[in-house]
Amino acid sequence: MGASIGSSSYSNWNFQKYRVQQGVAGGQFINAESTLIAAGPPTITVGATTNTDVFPIGLLETFGLQQSRQLQRIFEIGSSRSYFIPGRTIGSVTLGRTFYHGPNLLRALYAYYNGPAGNETVTPLIKSAAVELPPTKATEWREPGYGDFFIDLASALFAQPTGLACYFKDSNTDTYGGFYLENCYVQGHQMTVSSGSVLIMEGASLQYDLLVPLQLSSADATTGKMPSTSTTQAADAGTE
Repeated sequence: MGASIGSSSYSNWNFQKYRVQQGVAGGQFINAESTLIAAGPPTITVGATTNTDVFPIGLLETFGLQQSRQLQRIFEIGSSRSYFIPGRTIGSVTLGRTFYHGPNLLRALYAYYNGPAGNETVTPLIKSAAVELPPTKATEWREPGYGDFFIDLASALFAQPTGLACYFKDSNTDTYGGFYLENCYVQGHQMTVSSGSVLIMEGASLQYDLLVPLQLSSADATTGKMPSTSTTQAADAGTE
C-alpha cells in the first residue's frame, strides 16, 4: 500500500504509517495573516464583483461568523422516530479590534457612506463611494462622531446598512475563496478599558441579511475579478 492511498476505508486505515488527509502541502493551510476583512457597500451583484471597492479593516484581532437555521422537530404517535422541518437561516458577525489614532471600528464599518446634504461630518473613506444618507435637517441630525471617531450608535447613520467582505488565501498566497455579507446592521458596540491595559480593545456585533459566496481564483488578482482595494493600498504605500 503506497503513501498516496491514505485512509479511504476502515480496511486500509493505518494510523501509525499514513495521514488520514492525503496530498496536503505545508503551504496550503489558511491562517489569520492570509485572511482579509473589508467593509464595502450594502449589496453587491452576484457574480459581478468587478470594480467593487472595499476598505480593508486593519488591526483586527478577532472575527467571528455565526449561522443558525431554525429547525422544527415533529413527533408522531406510534413511532419513536421524528421529522425535521427546516426554517430560516440567521447569521451574525462579531469583530474585535485594537483602538488607535485612526478610523475606529464603527468608522471603518461605514467607510462607504457620505453624509446627508449640508452635513460634512461623514465623508467616505472609499473614493468611489456612492451611497448617501437620506437628506435631513441639521437640527435633526444626530452626529455619529467627528473625524475618524464614530461612537454614537443611536445616530441615523447606523440605521443604514453596510457590507462586509472576507477573502481567504493559503500560505502559498493562492486564493482559496471568499464571501460577502449584505445588508449588515450594527447591533452592539463595546469598548474595554482597564487600569493595567497596554491597549484598548473595541468590539462590535452585527446581523446580516444575506451571505453571498464569491467565486474567486488565483488569477483574480490580475484579472480584476476580486473587488479592488487599490485606493487604500496606494495610500498605504506612501506611508511605508
